Amino acid sequence: MPGTDARESTTPISWTRGSQDRPAALVERVPYVELRLEHPSLEADRFGDAFFPDAIPYEFRGERRVFYWRSVLPPDGPAPADWTGVCATTHGLRTLTADGTRSPPLWREGATGDGAASGTDAVHEIIVDGTVAGDSTVAAVREYSPPAIAVRSADADAVSLETPAGSLSVPAGERTTVELSSQSVRSATGDETRTVTPQLRVRYPGLRTLYHPARGSDTAVFPSFGLDLEALPNPVPVPTAAGELDDRRLAAALGIDLSERPYPERVLWQAVAYGAFDPHRETEPRLSQPGEDLLRLENPTT
Repeated sequence: MPGTDARESTTPISWTRGSQDRPAALVERVPYVELRLEHPSLEADRFGDAFFPDAIPYEFRGERRVFYWRSVLPPDGPAPADWTGVCATTHGLRTLTADGTRSPPLWREGATGDGAASGTDAVHEIIVDGTVAGDSTVAAVREYSPPAIAVRSADADAVSLETPAGSLSVPAGERTTVELSSQSVRSATGDETRTVTPQLRVRYPGLRTLYHPARGSDTAVFPSFGLDLEALPNPVPVPTAAGELDDRRLAAALGIDLSERPYPERVLWQAVAYGAFDPHRETEPRLSQPGEDLLRLENPTT
C-alpha cells in the first residue's frame, strides 16, 4: 500500500476471559490528600524506574477521579464504609478512618549491616525529590529521626494534620510546604555526615472518586474505553511498528476515539494496551468486565 511503512504489521494476540467471580473493584468518593516528605539537600543514590505512574488523576464527564489502576492498598484494612478519606504518599496509599490518628508512610526503614534494623544503626530510605504515586529519588542514611506526622481529619472543606511544627489545616484545592527541624544524618555507606532539613509538602485536592482494584488482588483495573468483551476479536490483531506495539493504531482498530479522552486517560489506555497486548508478553492476557465502565486485567505485565 503506498505510503505504508514496511515495518508496520499486525501480531495476533489471543486472550482468555477472566473470572466474573473475583471481588469487585473499589469505586469510592472520598476526601483525597497527598503528602510528600522531602530532603532536597541530599544527593540521591537511587532513582525510580516505573514506566507508568500508579495513579492517574483527571476529570472526565464531570467526575473528578483518581485512578489507581494497579493495587497499592495493603491487603487488610477497614471496609470502605468506615473510610473518612484516603492519603496518598510517595510510599503508597492508606485509608483514613474516624477512630484515631493516621500516620501515613513517608519513608522506609531498611536493614543494618547485620541485616536487622535497630537503634541508631538503622538505615532509613528517605525521599530527596518525591512524586506521589510515581517515581521518586531516594537516599539511604543512618541516625535519622523520622518526624511524627499524622492526618487528624479530612472532609470536603479541609484536611487537618499534626506535625512537629504544630497543627496544620489545608483547605480543599490548596497546597502548602512546612519546613521541619534540621537534623544531622550519616551516610549509609560511610561516615560522612550531612545536615538535612525535611520539608513536608501537602496537597489537598478535596473530594475525589477513587478507583482501585479489589484489596489484595493481583489484578489491574482500567476504564472500559467503550470496549465490549463480547465483541472483542480473539485473537486481537495488534498493530506493531518495528516489532513494538502501536497503541494508537490499536485504539483505532478497536474503534476507540482517544481524541475524546483527556490526556491522563490516554495514559491509562497505554497502560492497558501494553499490559494486555504487548507482543512480547509470554502469557495470554485474562480480561473481564466487572462493570459497564470498567475493564479488568487479571495478569498485568506492567
